[in-house]
Amino acid sequence: MRWLFSKLGTVVGRLVVLGLVPLGTSGCPSGLCLVKVCKGNSSNCRCSWDTCPSGSTFDTQRDTCVCNPGRVSLNSSCMTQAEADAYCGAGARFDGYGCVRIVCPAGQELDMATGSCLAKQQVDKVAESMGVQVGEGQKLGCPPGLILVVEDARNASCVPPESTCSRDETWNGQACVKAYQCAPGWIFDSVSGQCIAVSTSESDYTIDLQAWTSASYGASGGPGSFAFCSGFNKKPRTFGVGPGGRAQVLIDVQVQAPGRSVMQAQVSTNGRMQSHGGPVTPQGAAEIQRVAQEILASLLVQGGKTATESARTSVGCTIVNAAAPAPVPESGGL
Repeated sequence: MRWLFSKLGTVVGRLVVLGLVPLGTSGCPSGLCLVKVCKGNSSNCRCSWDTCPSGSTFDTQRDTCVCNPGRVSLNSSCMTQAEADAYCGAGARFDGYGCVRIVCPAGQELDMATGSCLAKQQVDKVAESMGVQVGEGQKLGCPPGLILVVEDARNASCVPPESTCSRDETWNGQACVKAYQCAPGWIFDSVSGQCIAVSTSESDYTIDLQAWTSASYGASGGPGSFAFCSGFNKKPRTFGVGPGGRAQVLIDVQVQAPGRSVMQAQVSTNGRMQSHGGPVTPQGAAEIQRVAQEILASLLVQGGKTATESARTSVGCTIVNAAAPAPVPESGGL
């Protein structure tokens, strides 16, 4: 039977010395204070040994792990502002409460490939490369209810609003809403609808790699997570999906951690079109890998080790190209 320090103890001098509690084989899940030291009384305590991820500490008042000053909580980890911006992906940034899409000045459009704002003249060139002539007093736009997405310097598409959600959002049938953010060391599992611990029963911070992979990319055999699919499903032309088209992309994801080191973790992906079983376009494959790598960054910053050296999942993402962009009045849409 294993014994670890608990939060209960007796007073010795000015310190509360913590007692011993049998934990059996249940071990230490994420977000637990193993050694709590109090001075004077129980309102003046600190945790000297916890199972919190890197960048966070155990808050004895709130009884949970919290991110250290200067870090923000995303996908079970605590990131710096720069790390959070990178996690949010091209065309977005972290702004206080979560990932937000970069808003360009009036008359400009966001280039999803670079994350920069394009002047009207540049957007007109994108239209020209697609065979669309934009006249005086017009701009490139979409039918009502659809969103224009400039995929790169030569392509643009009209996609449904659910394809434009940020990485930390889900679609509730009417709008993009922020997904529930769990405490550091815990991750939201869309299958159960609950926060689940990403660490195992070991006393050191040890990540259950399969649990993290399934929650981050999607449970095997089901749809990909919004965080994963939303990174590339807004670029239908990149996957060869033309106006009015819809495609299901099947993706195998493998995360490997050589030597069980979180810092050494790598991700590889393989995407194929469900319709014919063949691989996605080279550009589409690059997009899938890019997004998978951005999500992996939320694992790397946690530090520690993994329970296993590899984890896998296979998911599906739907890509919709609702309509072809067309000239619309500069003051409105079609």
